[in-house]
Amino acid sequence: MDVQKNEFSKLESIKSNTATFIAMAFGAAVLVIAVFGIVYLELIIIESGKISVEVKILSAALGIILLSFLVYFILKDTMAIRKNKIIKVIVDQNGLHHFKDEKNVESLTFKSLYPNPDPQKYDVFVSDGEDVALDICVCYFDNSRNKIVYKTIILNTPFSIRNGKELKRHFIKGILQFRPDLKVSPGVLDLLHLKDS
Repeated sequence: MDVQKNEFSKLESIKSNTATFIAMAFGAAVLVIAVFGIVYLELIIIESGKISVEVKILSAALGIILLSFLVYFILKDTMAIRKNKIIKVIVDQNGLHHFKDEKNVESLTFKSLYPNPDPQKYDVFVSDGEDVALDICVCYFDNSRNKIVYKTIILNTPFSIRNGKELKRHFIKGILQFRPDLKVSPGVLDLLHLKDS
């Protein structure tokens, strides 16, 4: 087993500054368009001579409420991004790790993975919701709840990762190598273009 661990290389996330900038610019553009759209619509309604005063007041109140919700969610999201100081994600012979200021703050280790409580189901599988993206899920033991739960493999960073799919692929290779007792769904292998060995 130690020989296998030495052969399993460490893979580190690569920050994509271009994709991060484009995503932030797009988000800022949508925000500016939404604010100007609400303000412009309110100005049109208020300046209209055909609309009653009650409707104008109601429309202005609705516009203020919409802008307040928009500002609230922007501030909430900004605070969450500022709190998230993850600087890199690494997959190594122990599992998937998130680092904050060179300190490991969150890990999903191969040892913490467990078989699915339902023996008819896979232990590593692709989420099958209609309204969600295809994500890889694993079963692991949650010490705080003292039970086996499903966890989606998420690379939780405040920036875009250029090699995110390779990190997930490397993590699944680690499961196949270090935890052959776990059943990996063929959908996971197809999604990540892996062959079961």
